[in-house]
Amino acid sequence: MKRVLITGITGYIGSHLAKALTAEYEVCGLVRTPLHTAYIAGFQDRLRLLPVDGTYESIHRAVQAAQPDLVYHLAAYYTGSHGPQDTPKLVESNVTFGAYLLEAMSACGVPALAYATTYMTHYRGADYCPVNLYAATKQAFSALLAYYTDAGILRAAALVISDTYGPGDRRPKVLNVVKRAAETGERTAFSTGNFPYDVVYIDDIVSAFCIIGEQLLGGAFRNEMFQAVPDSPLSLRETVEKMLQVNHLTLNAGWGERPAAEREMTELVRRYPTPPGWKPKVPLDVGLKKMYGASRSDR
Repeated sequence: MKRVLITGITGYIGSHLAKALTAEYEVCGLVRTPLHTAYIAGFQDRLRLLPVDGTYESIHRAVQAAQPDLVYHLAAYYTGSHGPQDTPKLVESNVTFGAYLLEAMSACGVPALAYATTYMTHYRGADYCPVNLYAATKQAFSALLAYYTDAGILRAAALVISDTYGPGDRRPKVLNVVKRAAETGERTAFSTGNFPYDVVYIDDIVSAFCIIGEQLLGGAFRNEMFQAVPDSPLSLRETVEKMLQVNHLTLNAGWGERPAAEREMTELVRRYPTPPGWKPKVPLDVGLKKMYGASRSDR
């Protein structure tokens, strides 16, 4: 049985990917203490969790112990607007940790990497213009990876993600903010919302990663970029209105009451192909109903 190693396995996307992969692979994950198990509680016994402390030595030990055929690198630190306290976290999590992971994979002979990156490196539609420091650190990891792929040490493929949603999501995403506001009735300030909102259901994101991983295990790719996007994106406001409609909710929304951010992604980014054979299968209305229905059943 093939073995995969996932960074960010206790996060929302990483946990869903891990659960899907346990049917066909041995699944290992890099974890830090304190261990957060909310997303993996139902299937933690099927995972091999390997502790790391951020040092190269601990990451090398974990990769050597796992001996994976493929690594999925999903761990990241995100903040939209950063302060001095965020800078070390962004660099450590998104650059240093990634650099250590690449070197450990090289040292241990692990041949393939699938990783998540962001559309936020294309501010104003540019070939490269990071909208924030988070996007810049994600690009820095890709720049480091280019050495390992060009030198023939690793094969890699990236999945460019805009936004994701689904049931059981505890992240402070805009649709989760809407969900809570609809339940409490509190007036909530939003931007105008009149810009394209590329959001993909969690199961479709997982299937995109699985396709990329299978291709890598089969010997494909050198250093490729793919993108997971909906077929026909709505604006943010239209997406919120659809969420309210399919779940019979009302929202005390202050559209336009939140000032626009100084730098905000308002362009539709379409720069990379979708993974081979991938198409989103969960329509937005179905996904939004599943997302909210699951939250009600959990109460």
